Amino acid sequence: MMRYVSFVLMFALFAFYACEDNKNEEKFVIEFSPVEEHDFGTVEVNKSASTKVRIKNSDESSGPFTGTIEIEDSPAFFSSFTGIIELQKNESREVYITFTPSAGESYSGKLVVKNDKNFNEFYLSGVGASPVSFSISPIALDFGLVESGSTKDLNLTLENNVSSGFDLELTLDLPLSDFTIGRQTNFTLSPGSNKTITVRYSPTQNASTNFLEISHNSSIRANPQSVVLRGIKDISSELVSGNIEGWNLFKNKDYAASVSKFQETVAKSLVNAVYDSVGDEAVLGRGWARLFERSTNDYALSSFNDFVNAYNTGLISSSSEIDALAGISVSGVLVVSNNIDHYNAIVEAASILLANYQSYQFQYNTNVDHKDVRYALVQAYFNLSNYLDAAKQLDILDPLNAPHSSTAEEILIAIQALAGQL
Repeated sequence: MMRYVSFVLMFALFAFYACEDNKNEEKFVIEFSPVEEHDFGTVEVNKSASTKVRIKNSDESSGPFTGTIEIEDSPAFFSSFTGIIELQKNESREVYITFTPSAGESYSGKLVVKNDKNFNEFYLSGVGASPVSFSISPIALDFGLVESGSTKDLNLTLENNVSSGFDLELTLDLPLSDFTIGRQTNFTLSPGSNKTITVRYSPTQNASTNFLEISHNSSIRANPQSVVLRGIKDISSELVSGNIEGWNLFKNKDYAASVSKFQETVAKSLVNAVYDSVGDEAVLGRGWARLFERSTNDYALSSFNDFVNAYNTGLISSSSEIDALAGISVSGVLVVSNNIDHYNAIVEAASILLANYQSYQFQYNTNVDHKDVRYALVQAYFNLSNYLDAAKQLDILDPLNAPHSSTAEEILIAIQALAGQL
């Protein structure tokens, strides 16, 4: 019996000391919030995403915790704090974990909190993806000429390139103007997909220019992107009618009204270069109307400049070019000038016309013909002191008195004698 009692006492004593040892053993329970892991999802290459992680030395720990905190397994993850960490029981600390992928691939790592008696892991994951890359085609929409009351549609294609790592998010903005788009102005396009936008032009202004602004979520393109929209209200028939009316007024000898109508047409044509040819025809008409109106002291110079400008553009019709050459010739000699180039221009114009159209008549007033052009050529040669060629032209112009003397005095007398006879 005594042996049994002794055994029980010894067992109890052993159990007591074992419990005391357990009470003195260090125990740490580290808690993370959020629990165990965080997935950063998809992040653009070389961009960053961050999250907050709370580390707590819980109430279940035996006492203060001293250890280290560090990131393992991937340099793509970064902690705002690494090194030695000390936490009292029930104390917590926040750290910020940042994920910065360097390539388009999956990443994994972990946040480790440990000491020589405790090891805790918080798992990290994320995916690196290429930035949004997209195209706009075309980069400008030119609607050209559209008649008033009509409309014209052109398409614009927006495409999220297949290499994009994200959906393309678009917002379209078009200020109120002659251009319109549909009501839907927000789009999301997955990689490899596209969207066609129809832009409509309904001209109310002579010329319209606007910009379709495209806001997007790409980090590698300027934001917003702009697509230029251009359109011209077609006033071709109006301009042609203006020129016809100007010539009708000219033929009716209402030269002042003719000048005004041609000037009006010139002004309207300036709205766009597409009307340059019609505008140059109006400049030619204005030159002839000015020449016959003679309302200003510099009418001859104004007319001469109109003829030169209309001819030099090369945009008027072939018949109008002939009339421009005649205009340069007959108006040029009425301009008081000491400039040799001025008279050389007259010689060139008259020579071209007479070489190709010996029987020329001005189509809007047949009283102006090849004789007037040759008479201008004689005067131009005279002003250039080229009396020999002046005499040759006089022989053609006035064969009854040929041959003409090539002296300056005789040529001047012949020029004066012919004045008003042609």
